[in-house]
Amino acid sequence: MIRLRHLLIAASIVAAGAVTVAGPVSAAPSRVGTESFSLTGDINVPGGTVVASGVINATGTDIVVSDTEDLFDFGAAGTITVFHSPLHSTDHFSEKKCTFSFKEKGTYVFGNGTGEWAGYSGSGRYTVIGSATNACGNEPVGTLTIDASGPITQISND
Repeated sequence: MIRLRHLLIAASIVAAGAVTVAGPVSAAPSRVGTESFSLTGDINVPGGTVVASGVINATGTDIVVSDTEDLFDFGAAGTITVFHSPLHSTDHFSEKKCTFSFKEKGTYVFGNGTGEWAGYSGSGRYTVIGSATNACGNEPVGTLTIDASGPITQISND
C-alpha cells in the first residue's frame, strides 16, 4: 500500500515556480485568463498524457521529476515546469476486496515556460482521484485522474 500511495503522490500535479523573462525592468504580470490541465493514466506508470486548455491549448507529456515537480512537455508548443503541494488527502484500503481508493487536493504553480509558454506563469488548485483493484498484490490495476485549474498570467513590458 505504501508503494501504491507513493506512485499516486508522484503522479500528482504540482506548488512554487518562477518564470524568468528577459526584458525591461518595468515588467508587470497581468492576468490573461484561466488555464486547465487534465491527465488520466495508469497508477503504475508515472506521468502520462496531459491536456492543457484555456489561454493555450496543447497536448503533451507529463514527465515526473520528483514528488513535487513535473515537466509538461508540449513538443513544438514548448514546456513548463510545474511544482505541486498536497493540502489534504484521504485514502481507503479494503483487505477483503483488495481495492484501494485515493483522493488528494492541493495547489500548484507553473513557470519557466518555453515556446508558446514563454512569458507565462500560473497557479491554482488540483484534485487527484485514484483507484485500484488487485491492491493486495505487487501489481495493482487502476487509474489516476488529475484535474487542475487556475489563473494564467503573462509578463507585460510596459
